[in-house]
Amino acid sequence: MFQAELQGMGPLLYRHLISSGAMVPDSFLRGLRFLCLRHRRANELLMSTLRDVLSLFAAEGIQSLVLKGAALCQTLYPESGLRPMRDIDLLLTKEDAQKAHALLQKNGFLLSSEVLPNHYYHLPPLLLSSGGMQVCVELHHGLFPKDPPYYREMGFTDLFEGAVSFVVDGVTAYTLADEDMLYHLFQHGFHAPLTYEPYKSISVADIVSLVEARGDTLDWEKIRVEYPGLYRALALFHHLTPWSEEVLKRIPECGQGTPSRVGEPFVGWPRVKILQRKNQSIMNVLQATFFPGNWWLMLYYGTSGSLVSILWCRIFRHPMHLLRWIKIYGIKSLKKEEQGRKK
Repeated sequence: MFQAELQGMGPLLYRHLISSGAMVPDSFLRGLRFLCLRHRRANELLMSTLRDVLSLFAAEGIQSLVLKGAALCQTLYPESGLRPMRDIDLLLTKEDAQKAHALLQKNGFLLSSEVLPNHYYHLPPLLLSSGGMQVCVELHHGLFPKDPPYYREMGFTDLFEGAVSFVVDGVTAYTLADEDMLYHLFQHGFHAPLTYEPYKSISVADIVSLVEARGDTLDWEKIRVEYPGLYRALALFHHLTPWSEEVLKRIPECGQGTPSRVGEPFVGWPRVKILQRKNQSIMNVLQATFFPGNWWLMLYYGTSGSLVSILWCRIFRHPMHLLRWIKIYGIKSLKKEEQGRKK
């Protein structure tokens, strides 16, 4: 049960166990039911807050796009509580993000104490107490981090032109078009900077559910041409959870061989700090750093499963990517040393 909650899968697991009639201990089901009820109530409070935020924005002429869980729980999952979420993520232009940040603080939101790097892709989180719960709202002026700079830039105006509308308690909201949503979910969950935590199962569920539900209406040509890394990744998802026959027709690459260590995330440096490792030898960390499994390599770098492509990735692309992080940490260390001297 702990792992189900950690992976964001508690409510979904409960729903599928009940519908399947699987024989599991009553105590386990009761625990999952409690999680399900808790997330349902939490999402009700989050959606109520989202409604109020969008109403404030509409009164000031501020446009926004609802991202990730706050949109998916309303547009994809049959019940809002099936998709746990920690906060509300909204995308705006940089100018509107600053304006909205000030507006929400005037209307009861408190600035969190979290310190973010300069030029980060979202502003400091805002907090509001609602129904005994602390609701967090993040205002983004970019979809992805800029450090390291390997993400495709996606402007708010272009994304908003293709936006999909939905209703939150009588208030109209907008979110990304399905193809853009898939790309964002993939990048956020599986192509995040190496310092971020490993992907969670709910990220798999989001992508698989969206593709299976809307495979007939997705613009597959756009996905292949504009988001080739995502398209190749979808073939690799088949090894985690097999696609339906209809989806397999769209992704013929699924028929290729199974890569090594399917499902294993990257667990080397810089995600695991060498001096702060727990129950791991330095050799284990180095091995995880320089020799991740083929499944992760193909997923992260968007390479094919050919021997030449994988060797090129191991010998050149992955080491060069690690070198970027060495440079980033080196620059940060120099800045800290300089600030120390000034003090």
